Amino acid sequence: MLHKKLPLNSYQIVDITLPNREVGKAFLYSYLAKPKDQKPTPIYLTIYASTTGLDKVTGILDILLIGSFLLSMIIMRVVARAIVNKGLNPLVNLNDQIKLFNYQKQQRQNHSFTFEENTPSYIEVDLIRNELNNFLEINRKMVDNEKRITSDIAHEIKTPIAEIITLTEVHQRFPDDERLAKTFTSDILQISNRMKVIVENLLLLQRTSHSLAIYKEPIKITTLLSSVIHDLNFKYDDIKQRIVLNNTLQQPIIADEFCLKTIITNLLDNALFYSVPSSAINIVINDDAQNMVFTITNSSPINYSETEVNKLVQPLFQHDNSRSNNDHYGLGLSIVDNICKINEYELSISQLTNGEFQVLVRVPKKNCRE
Repeated sequence: MLHKKLPLNSYQIVDITLPNREVGKAFLYSYLAKPKDQKPTPIYLTIYASTTGLDKVTGILDILLIGSFLLSMIIMRVVARAIVNKGLNPLVNLNDQIKLFNYQKQQRQNHSFTFEENTPSYIEVDLIRNELNNFLEINRKMVDNEKRITSDIAHEIKTPIAEIITLTEVHQRFPDDERLAKTFTSDILQISNRMKVIVENLLLLQRTSHSLAIYKEPIKITTLLSSVIHDLNFKYDDIKQRIVLNNTLQQPIIADEFCLKTIITNLLDNALFYSVPSSAINIVINDDAQNMVFTITNSSPINYSETEVNKLVQPLFQHDNSRSNNDHYGLGLSIVDNICKINEYELSISQLTNGEFQVLVRVPKKNCRE
């Protein structure tokens, strides 16, 4: 029996080997006993216990704990993977459609991204899909518009080039014909000037499609309008008699002179050219609570459909009756539209019920301050 010296009322646990050679522990305890009617007597208590069974139990508990931990990790992994895969399924489906976009685009023209049946949908993925479809629709319209513009530019440039080639070949074949020689140089010059106007307008359209260096300064609208009328006088001899001006503005307008003059010149040129001959062109300039408003109204011999009115701002778009015209090429309103967008002006084009054609340009007053 172990008998270590211990202070009274203290204990100690030590590892030992039992007589049957099992591993165990000994609990040693020293205390002071107080029997009745006797003196207090120190007592030393020793208790032996085998730890083999306890070690087996704790081993089993350790194995169960480790096993349950590993099992819970496996279950969590499986559940998390299933949830993530289910949540990413719409995004994976969308990604697969993007990968096959070029191939499917060749198969069908109006391709768009959609979800397959029985595929869960989420707000976030729906937003991405909608924005992609919106981008494709805008891009498709831009590509179609660029194709149309390219075709129209080729048509507009090809016509005067063909005329020059034809005149030159005829003059070479009949060099002694006085009728051809008399007008040959003037005809070539006229055709070349027409090509120059087309190229200059195309360059101006390209320039206004991106950005312009805007320099705002006070502009007197009456002075600017007089300058525009003077510039157009060589094309329309009766321009001063046809213009009817109603101006209620008292203060100058703070704007870029080039932009404002280009807008008024193109709108007034179109109004004079496409209106009934010798008819009045009404110009109203006033302001309201938020805008400076320019209104140009003219009588129109052509009744435009709503679709045609909406297409008037497209480059090189002309009404069928005007396609053969040599002075207007369908670029004026496109240039005006681009300049208005750059300056944050509002452009409105409409045909009234009485047949008159009306164009409004609203200049926000916040843009008219220095």
